[in-house]
Amino acid sequence: MQIRHETVPMHGIRSSYSLVHLSDIHFSRATSHEKNRGTTEDIVRTCEILGNIDAICITGDLVSRKWNEATLPDTAELVQKLRKMAPVLFSFGNHEMDLSLAQRREFVKALQSKGAALLHNRSIRLGELQFTGLTLPGHVYKNPGGGYGGLSAITQEMVGNCLGACEYRPAVLLAHSPLGFPAYGKWGADLVLSGHVHGGIVRIGEQGILSPERLFYPKYTKGMYTDAETGARMELSAGIGKLRINNPAEIVYVELVPETR
Repeated sequence: MQIRHETVPMHGIRSSYSLVHLSDIHFSRATSHEKNRGTTEDIVRTCEILGNIDAICITGDLVSRKWNEATLPDTAELVQKLRKMAPVLFSFGNHEMDLSLAQRREFVKALQSKGAALLHNRSIRLGELQFTGLTLPGHVYKNPGGGYGGLSAITQEMVGNCLGACEYRPAVLLAHSPLGFPAYGKWGADLVLSGHVHGGIVRIGEQGILSPERLFYPKYTKGMYTDAETGARMELSAGIGKLRINNPAEIVYVELVPETR
């Protein structure tokens, strides 16, 4: 597992903030307890190496839709260990939203019992920053028939319908899909933390090949992006779980520093 460091100048803060970004861990019934424990140990050990952390942000797909109750203890253990180091903020990905309502309630209960803050279309303040979690409607990921054709575009109006107005800045938005990056900036996000694309699954050089929507050579796959119109930045994680080729699992350490002009 690799560590990627990113430094982001941010207008409106007087102090620096250190964030750990985790995405797409994908605990599931297809991964053994031993493998889940190994993943947990790798993540916790890496966070301990990073040292002082102000928040740990998990941008969805902590579990896969192929989930069962046996996955919950491993999920809860990871959150419990991370919570000892810093506040843990979690937003839903498409896999969590594909769980049954009963499963999702059990999942949320397990996370909250260990101290995680669920940002389901809501915001919290930490220091000078607003952290907001965006839960997108399912039709941006799959169409009603279960396929990938004719998906809804992520627009500023859609984001506003989910979140309301951006009432406080600087704003850090936890948004599972990176496809709405321009809309996130128009909504008011200064920094977007995103995942979902798994780095393009297969990487050739700096280019990811495939997105979960079956799009070849997607625009956003991994790394830092800047929206030319709004100036918003997006840190897109390649994630940790699932099949990947020439595409190491990663934890991203994001340091927010006061912008100097």
